[in-house]
Amino acid sequence: MERLSINARVFFAAAAMCLATLATALALRFPFWEYCTVFALMGGALTAALFISARKTFMTAKAIADSAVICIQPAIICGPADKEKEDEKLRGGFGIYISCFGILIGTKIIEFNQNGIWLRSVEIGRDYIAFCYGETGGEQQNIRLLYSRPGGEALAGIIESFRKETGVVPVIAD
Repeated sequence: MERLSINARVFFAAAAMCLATLATALALRFPFWEYCTVFALMGGALTAALFISARKTFMTAKAIADSAVICIQPAIICGPADKEKEDEKLRGGFGIYISCFGILIGTKIIEFNQNGIWLRSVEIGRDYIAFCYGETGGEQQNIRLLYSRPGGEALAGIIESFRKETGVVPVIAD
């Protein structure tokens, strides 16, 4: 998620630089200032569009992470020489966040219950969780994540969250 934040900041900085270049070209009116103005406008429009897109992606990822029902921390494999690096990776490593309206896997976002894509089913197995989602009357997509099924109260909370927020009752498979 930090990478998404950095992308948004970089595009914002690039758009600000184009705006500063445009203001400088208009204020100083040096030779060939018209060309500089045109390129600054084109560059500014492009980077502003990229910033808006990156910001939307970051805000969606933040919303998924903040309202996550399930958080999965993937395993990190390292040798004895990498012991110091292991602690850094665990602190800054990516996680998988599962919310009632999407899944965040590192920097990849899978949205459902938005923009015409609906969650169809959730299946919780002994060592996985599977989601089926897709457009109404369209092609369905499936994703299966490794997940050790919790017991008792935690499992009931997950089922209730999905039932209440999406209307889909997760199926428990053995």
